[in-house]
Amino acid sequence: MKALSLPSVAEVRTRIESIPSTSIRLCLEAAYLLGAARISEICGQANWKEKAYGPKGTDARLDRYGRHKVAVFAMKTAKRQGKPRPIALPLEPQYEPWSQQLYDYFKQAKTDCVFPFTRKVPWRYVTKARTFEGLTYPIERYTVWKNGQLAKTVDRHTRPFKLHALRHLRASELVDFYGFDGFNLATYGGWTIKSALGTTGIFDRYVSLGWSSYFPKLLKKR
Repeated sequence: MKALSLPSVAEVRTRIESIPSTSIRLCLEAAYLLGAARISEICGQANWKEKAYGPKGTDARLDRYGRHKVAVFAMKTAKRQGKPRPIALPLEPQYEPWSQQLYDYFKQAKTDCVFPFTRKVPWRYVTKARTFEGLTYPIERYTVWKNGQLAKTVDRHTRPFKLHALRHLRASELVDFYGFDGFNLATYGGWTIKSALGTTGIFDRYVSLGWSSYFPKLLKKR
């Protein structure tokens, strides 16, 4: 029986780095790093009945946090109707080796979409190339309700590691390795405080969070 756990961050990063296509490799790096983003928040073209929230080259800028250089990416949150959220990453390679190349790739796009294709393009690529073959990620136990009645309970199980699983792995890394709390995750991932902490929505009215609230935690050597 396969282990009910996420694969290691090192393993997934190595597989992404082995992708020969520059656009697909950087697309997956962006999907992983930029706020545990949904692939629809990365790709610049939409499928039928969808809306694309992918960034343009102008959505990346430089900033500083004390003596540290920072790349700030302006992302849009798909499940919150495109609500913007800034994602800050340290540019020093000892903290995040993908930041500089991702920032440079954004700048090359200038005013155009950074990843001008639909989410099906990277999905088909990694499926055909078997990029994540053999990897799985866990799905927690959940219930299914129909017409107000409990229809079934699905036990904890695993699924093949796909693009969506990058969100789960990044969120786990932010908590386990970098020490993010619920407020940090809400800021970084574009979630509401309610969904991140299980609190009432009133916290979203009074908590004003920016990237500087979590950035110091990212200054941890890999």
